[in-house]
Amino acid sequence: MSNLEDQYRCPTGRLGRLVAEMMNQHHEQLTLWGLTKITAGSDYVILDVGCGGGKTVNKLAQLAPQGKVYAIDYSTDMVKFSKRINKTLIAQNRVEIIKGSVEKINFEDDFFDLVTAIETYYFWSNLAVAFKEIYRVLKPGGKLLLINELLYGVTPEKIIEETHVKLFTLEKIQCLLQAAGFIDVQAFTEAESPWNAIIAKK
Repeated sequence: MSNLEDQYRCPTGRLGRLVAEMMNQHHEQLTLWGLTKITAGSDYVILDVGCGGGKTVNKLAQLAPQGKVYAIDYSTDMVKFSKRINKTLIAQNRVEIIKGSVEKINFEDDFFDLVTAIETYYFWSNLAVAFKEIYRVLKPGGKLLLINELLYGVTPEKIIEETHVKLFTLEKIQCLLQAAGFIDVQAFTEAESPWNAIIAKK
């Protein structure tokens, strides 16, 4: 049987559902903090990458009550879990959740006003490719919001080894975003906390 730590990258089965429930609880305050860094229009079309347990999708739908929130995750079980969490919003056609990868986003160019990625970039196999793909699907002037608790140089090595994450400094992430074409890249941190957020504009 796989360990709980092995489930973070692609939660699957019973343990995966447990991880999803833990994510929904543990990430809530971090997510709320990160979302204060952006202003979403009420009619925004939003993409949440790596939606996991699906609670962030619900929060994004509240930010854009006349818009629509799409979400992708490459775990089939997480897509099912998120759909259950957001079944009312899905029935209202305000939310759509599908299986997908950040490195090949199945949407047309210039589609989203906002893309969010919360506690997930460090599982992506190629950050540069992912950022270019996010840039492609954002509308001109659209923004990417990355929210994370883990951070290179701050997160203990033991946690990095157990969760199989690949971390970068804020400076490195900013450089990769700029190389993908993003402008106005801003980084935010929380005093005496590992919480961090990056906003980048197309």
